This record gives sequence, C-alpha cells and structure tokens, in this order.
Amino acid sequence: MLVSGRVARAVALAIAFLMLVALVVIAEIGQSGQRQIDRIISLSQQRQVLLAELLTELSDAEAGQRGYLLTNDDKYLQPYQAARDRIEPTLDQLTDLFRDNDRLLVSRDQRDVVRHLRVLVGAKLGELAASLALDSSQGPEQALALVRTDLGSRTMGEIRDAVSKLRNMERDAISVALDRAARLQLVSRALMGGVVLLNIALLILAAALWARQARRRAELTEQLATENEELERRVRRRTAELSALSSHLQQLSEKEKASLARELHDELGGLLIAAKMDVSWLQKRLPDSNPDVQSRWTRVNKVLDDGVAFKRRTVENLHPTLLDNIGLVSALRWITQETCTRAGLHYTEAYPDFDLQLIDDAAIMVFRLVQESLINIVKHARATEVRVEVAVQRDELMILVEDNGGGIDVDRREAPASHGLATMRHRASSFGGTYEIESATQGGTRARVRLPLAAIVQHSAPPAIEPAASIR
Repeated sequence: MLVSGRVARAVALAIAFLMLVALVVIAEIGQSGQRQIDRIISLSQQRQVLLAELLTELSDAEAGQRGYLLTNDDKYLQPYQAARDRIEPTLDQLTDLFRDNDRLLVSRDQRDVVRHLRVLVGAKLGELAASLALDSSQGPEQALALVRTDLGSRTMGEIRDAVSKLRNMERDAISVALDRAARLQLVSRALMGGVVLLNIALLILAAALWARQARRRAELTEQLATENEELERRVRRRTAELSALSSHLQQLSEKEKASLARELHDELGGLLIAAKMDVSWLQKRLPDSNPDVQSRWTRVNKVLDDGVAFKRRTVENLHPTLLDNIGLVSALRWITQETCTRAGLHYTEAYPDFDLQLIDDAAIMVFRLVQESLINIVKHARATEVRVEVAVQRDELMILVEDNGGGIDVDRREAPASHGLATMRHRASSFGGTYEIESATQGGTRARVRLPLAAIVQHSAPPAIEPAASIR
C-alpha cells in the first residue's frame, strides 16, 4: 500500500508536471500567436494609413494640375508638385511593408496587387505630367482635351479598385488572425480546465492574459474608429473644397466670357460697321452698270451682314446682352428661339407674366442651364419638339426642358463621364437647388430644375401666376 501510494503520488506529480509543461507550452504558443497577430494588425494599420495617404496625395496632385490647366495660375502648381513629390516615398514605404516573406503577414496576391498599384500610379503621374507638357508645348486647349478623355478617370478608378482590394485583403487577414487567436484561446481554456484543481495560479494568470488581450482589442477598435472618423472628415473637407473650386471656376469662366463678349462687341462690331459704311460709300461713288461688278458689291454687303450677324450670335452666346438689358425671360425666349429655329425644331414656351428679378449669378446660371439643355437636345436627342417652361411654385423656381427624342440611358445619368450633366447638376446645387433627369411620358427626356427663391431673388418675388404658353 505504501509503495502503491508512493507510485500514485509519483504518477500524480508526473501527470501534474506534464500538464504544467503542456500548459506552459500552450501558453507560449498562445503568446507567440498573439505577438504575430499584433504584428499583423500593426502592419495592416500602417498599410491602410499609407493607402489613404496615397489616395489623398493623388487627389491633391490631380486637383492642382486641373486647377492650373483651367486657370493658368502658377499657385496651383505648388500643391501639385508637393503631392507629386510625396507620392514616390509613400509608394516606397508601402512596398517595404509588403516585402515580408512570411505568408501569414504578406500573401503573394497582396504583393501582385501592390506591384500593379505602383504601375497604375506611375501611369497616373505620367498622364498628369503629359497634360502639363501639352499645356506648355501646344497650349491649354490640347491639355484640356487630354484631361477631358476618360484616361485619367479610368486610371484613377483602377487605382481606387486596387486600394479597395488591398483593404479587403487586410480585413480578411485580420479576420483570419482573430479566428486563429480565438482557436488558441479555446485550446488554452481546455487545458486550463484540466489542471484547474492543480494550479489556481495558472488560471489567474491565463485570465489576466485574456483580460489584457481584450483591453488591447478594445483599444485597437477605438483607435480604428477614430482613424475612420478622421478619414471621413478629410474626405468631406476635400469634397467641399473641390465644390467651392468648381463654383469659383464657373464664375471666373462667366466673367471671362462677358469680358470677351464686350471686346467683340466693341472692337469687332465697330470694325464691321465701319467696313460696311465704307463699302456703301464706295458703291455710291463708283457706280458701275456691269452685272459682275454689281454682283460683287452685293456679295461684299452680304458677307459684311453675315459677319455682323455672326458677331451678334457669338456675343449673345458668350454673354447674353438681353440678360443685362431686358431681363431673364427675354433672354430665355431669345436662346430658345435661336437654338430651335437653327435646328429646325418645333418648340413651346411657358413663362411667368412678370419678369424674374434674380441676382446676377443666379440669372446667368438659369440661362446656362436652359442653353446647355437645348444644346444637348440638338446634339444627342434626335428630337422634333421641345418644351421650355419656367414657373414660380410656392417658394421655388421651377425650370423644365423637355423633348420627344430618343431619351437617355439610366446608367448615363449618373455616370462619372457625363461631364455636361454633372456641370448642370453642380450649377443647381451651388444655389441649394436640385437637377433631375427623367423619361418623359410621351418618350424623350425631361430635365427639371428646382431652385429656392430665397437664394436667387434680389428681393421678395411676386406671387405665382399661371404662365401662358406660346407655341412656335
């Protein structure tokens, strides 16, 4: 009995020792796995921060390049050059973080995506540099023509797709690491349950380790939430800055058009009128009954009349003088009649019986919306009839341009490449309004703009009156 008791105690001690050794081994394995998980999470955070910085720097470079091409102002080259100089170091840091040969930390797919991303960024920088080189060698029109192609937006879209793919891979890697950590916890708890009666201290230690891991996870979650909020704030701030820049550029463009229209009216108009007067004087002083000579005099007078008419149309398209001299309604009547008559379209108009007293920027914005809608109909709609309606409805000004053409695809209405629609949508939103495109009931397209009167009128607008339509 004594021997068997000693043997039992020896066996029990041996079993306890083996269990303790196993527990120590499992605990070491768990700590090693946790350190590896912490490394994976830390690397993932660094990679995601660098990816966000890369997108921000590319956006800054593109915004500076486009601002310079549109305004020819050297101050926009400073943010472009600064962002361009930061992109290469950022790419180098990102590449270094994906060079680890440990498959748990970096997969082959991730390295392939990073290499592809580097190629795409190089192509984007080349496109930005090419447009600036075109601007320097061939002028801004060639550079803007390159910018208006979908090459830059397509490359930027591929860059965003690659970044999104890398982020998804990072999330998947973190999820796998956390699942692995959970499995290690289950194994550790099972072994600790077997030796709970032998060593309470080990259970307390394991609980302490688990609590520390939970605190780390909570701190990491809070840190990620803070970083996400900061990224969202930066995106909102960048969006607001780009919107303000677009509005400023539109106002600057309108001012330049108005200045050019004044110069054409004053200089070219004066030259054409003086030439016509001189030709009339010569025709009276040098009478000739020869039919060929009379035909040439008639042709010269007609050419001068056509030049005066062309000058008048160009000036009105650049900046409608009717808008300044007579009012918005008269300007809208003129542009509708001019565009539809030249295109051979039947048109219907409906306006309020009173002139709309809008602020200058709002008046030119409404005129441009109608003008661009009519131009789109002439170019793309294959329509035969057009309806233009302007009405005051409660506290809103409603502008409607409708045609009976072939319509527009739903996908194209919100497509990034639809710059004309995006421009009109931005014009309306800059005054707190909305721009909507929908299919008309009888076929074709209906463009409807709603603008709050409080943001566009000079003072209180007259009460709404049912407009009277006139069919042409």
